[in-house]
Amino acid sequence: MYTRKNIPKTQYELSKGEENHAFDRANDVRRDDDTIKPLSIGLYDMDYAIKYYFEEIIKPEIEEFGVKVKVPVMYGSPEKWKNVQADGYFRDKNGKIQSPLIAYKRTGVTKNRTLTSKIDANFPNLYYSQEVKYNQINKYDQFSVLTNSKPIKTYINTVVPDFVDITYDVVIWTDYIEGMNSILESVIYTEGTYWGDMEKFKFRTKIDGITNTTDLLQDSDRVVRSTFTITLFGQIVPNVLAKELSKKQSEKSFDIRQLVLEVTPDAEPGVFQQMVAKGETTFVTPTVRSTLNPLSLADGTTVNYLSTNNTATSISVSAPDTAYFNGNFLTAPTGLPATNVNNFTFFINGQYVDTASITSFVQSNGVCTLTLNTSQLGFTLEATDEIIAIGKFA
Repeated sequence: MYTRKNIPKTQYELSKGEENHAFDRANDVRRDDDTIKPLSIGLYDMDYAIKYYFEEIIKPEIEEFGVKVKVPVMYGSPEKWKNVQADGYFRDKNGKIQSPLIAYKRTGVTKNRTLTSKIDANFPNLYYSQEVKYNQINKYDQFSVLTNSKPIKTYINTVVPDFVDITYDVVIWTDYIEGMNSILESVIYTEGTYWGDMEKFKFRTKIDGITNTTDLLQDSDRVVRSTFTITLFGQIVPNVLAKELSKKQSEKSFDIRQLVLEVTPDAEPGVFQQMVAKGETTFVTPTVRSTLNPLSLADGTTVNYLSTNNTATSISVSAPDTAYFNGNFLTAPTGLPATNVNNFTFFINGQYVDTASITSFVQSNGVCTLTLNTSQLGFTLEATDEIIAIGKFA
């Protein structure tokens, strides 16, 4: 997860094509070869859930003259819904009232702040991680067996969604009360359940206030009409640009891979076991199984040297390319290379200094002098610059 602001690349980095060290590459994971795509739930998915549940689960039907007729379900477009508000009915192009018919329209979206949220849209903090059971990295090979390699676990991370309460106005038209009753009975029975496609998304619903009206028209038969409101409790994970530009956790991550090595170190003669068999002396070398740890074979002085990383801030800066630090280099133990510039890391005003930009770093009489190559660095030093060195100071 990003913990600091990204620093723009210098002219030198842009010209050489080098990476920006302030960018956390741990979150830069390719997704174009994945079979699992990023999760996205929008308002259309919830609109579709209402239509799917009416058509595939409730399956409203009425009986007319001994024949069962399937009741069509449609989403009310703004133009058609305006006619419904004016006349109270849907009419075809010839002006005939459409009956039976079920029409619905989304009328409001309210954010539910009582449930969990991602805290900050520009820096999401809460994610749901799901482990992928198999991936190509974990395929069987002989090298994994020889090195006792542990499988890499892959996780797909999904940001916590925004929870919303969506209201829909539903209108049902039939010619007779008997047909209306059968439809309303099916709708009331499914109230409070989860509506939607079982292979996609399902959302809990609530139905309030069913109103029944019977209209007697002068130029046609009567029409039975019922209206009610469906409240759908949904969640939104939008595929928007703001989410892609936010300082978010990578949508795909891996755990740490481990190699457990088995070694047989040289044993001292004193650890040989003497066995006597049939009057002959046989020496058996014991096999030692352990996890390789180079530091366990080093003495205390070497371990202290390798683990030392002290920080020093420049005491003065001499333009255009020199900085001075108090201190001396830590003396390297016997068998290790002498302490030099490669044992230190430098930052100028918080920006990492590449080793190619360093001319020299030497010590003399308790003062360490850093000389930079300003042409490689891309800028010159000023007296007010803060330069930090991290490494093996005594």
